[in-house]
Amino acid sequence: MATTATARESSYRLLVGALAAVLLLSVLFLSVDTDRMLSALAAADRASAALAAVTAVGAQLCWGMATATILRGTDDSLSRRLVQLCYLSGTFGKLVLPLGNAGGSAIIAYVLSENSDGRFRDLFGAVAASELLIFAGSLGGTAIGLSALLLDPPVAFGGPFLFGLLTVVVLASLVGGTVVVYHRQRVAGLVERVAAVVRGTAGRVSTRVAGALEPERVADGVATFLDRFGTATSDSRRLAAASAFALFGWLAFSSSLLFGLAAVEVSVSIGLALFLVPAAGVLAFLPTPGGLGTTEVGLTGALVVVGVPPELAAAGVVVFRLATYWLVVAVGGAASLYLSATVWRALE
Repeated sequence: MATTATARESSYRLLVGALAAVLLLSVLFLSVDTDRMLSALAAADRASAALAAVTAVGAQLCWGMATATILRGTDDSLSRRLVQLCYLSGTFGKLVLPLGNAGGSAIIAYVLSENSDGRFRDLFGAVAASELLIFAGSLGGTAIGLSALLLDPPVAFGGPFLFGLLTVVVLASLVGGTVVVYHRQRVAGLVERVAAVVRGTAGRVSTRVAGALEPERVADGVATFLDRFGTATSDSRRLAAASAFALFGWLAFSSSLLFGLAAVEVSVSIGLALFLVPAAGVLAFLPTPGGLGTTEVGLTGALVVVGVPPELAAAGVVVFRLATYWLVVAVGGAASLYLSATVWRALE
């Protein structure tokens, strides 16, 4: 009964997220000259569009390598090839599920546990560490882009106040990441207190929630997570290598926007791309699949603010999202099918 209710709730969230994405995309396309946008897409430079696709997949491979580098510090039996496949498969889940990015670490750890001898609880801490590094890479890219924009700001871009506000956001994120890495016990204590509050409220009406958040189970899970997280981040050389892969991933991902815009003959600075792409990543945490709709609207709006014509901005973002969303979904889906076929062959 509970399983049926959970499946129904998941289907409802998926439907609502998909409808929200369709609504937002409809608003975007209705707010620009659609004929001009489609003409720009039809005349798009194929070589630039291909480079957008290559750099989009390259970014995923870099992030997969960052994850593999961290995981091999806790379990050297995991091959890089397997981790890459599981990362792509997990990314597929992140992109097609509403709020999938919010649970990205759990999705990737689950895929890994299903395709290896590792336990989910052991893998989760290491995967979370790698995801934190990838997030830190986005902050590094944003900081580089922001510095470039401060030195040479676009004429139409919002002035000193906006730059000051964005600087505060970046610094706050860096401080937050530092707290997670160097004050993990405080974070663990906060998790246990939040779990106690949820158990005392939602747990009163759901025995399932109450059982999952038993103090002993929460404490044991947090201890395991901290142990694996600490092991994954204890080797400074491994950490540096994983961080480099994470940053290269964001450089490639941001380059995909440059090439997507270049395909429709729009030129922007690398600093602007490095700033906008990680910033737009925040929109992927909104309740649509992979930020579908929200990212397109947000990026198009930001490009219009800096002086790009709306129709060309929308066309360039469409090329970018075809590469970084739809192509990555296809590659991740193929990885999921391959892993499934491998499991079935092993069972025969």
